[in-house]
Amino acid sequence: AVGGTTALTSITTNADGTTAINGGSIRTTGDQTFNDAVTLNATGNTTTLTGTNITFSSTVRSITDGEEALTVTGSGTTTFTGAVGDNTQRLASLTTNGGGTTAINGGTVTTTGDQTFSDAVTLGAATTLSGNNITLASTVDGAQTLNVQSSGGGTTTFGGAVGGTTALTSITTNADGTTAINGGS
Repeated sequence: AVGGTTALTSITTNADGTTAINGGSIRTTGDQTFNDAVTLNATGNTTTLTGTNITFSSTVRSITDGEEALTVTGSGTTTFTGAVGDNTQRLASLTTNGGGTTAINGGTVTTTGDQTFSDAVTLGAATTLSGNNITLASTVDGAQTLNVQSSGGGTTTFGGAVGGTTALTSITTNADGTTAINGGS
């Protein structure tokens, strides 16, 4: 663990190469900025990042397909600029906390299990979310398309207004599972 006993002030990686997060957690009192590709390979298969603004400027992937769960607890903005998971290095699950916002700017988030976005989500690119149960617990905004592909009979849940501040271009959910619209407008 990085910052396990005493939290670091911040952490920033360069844009050349890959950052391998294998220790299970990183805790800072300020920002975390990962400018290069990030791979996850924690012993317990769970990685938790805790800080203020947490930014992934490139991809985030599991070393072994479907094995690593990622929880991001940022009190500011969590930004995914690159793809999260892909067909051969998907995360097991992805959870963002309810303390800030999540900006999905990389186009895709792919997990073998659940995705839970507890905070407000903004879309900066046409976005596809693929996983089992997919929960967007707060608002979703951005002049982009949103394609939600639940699997294994999973449930897609919209817990807040969708397009309430900035209308989405379109929303598509697949036929597998159910869609719960609980957020009003």
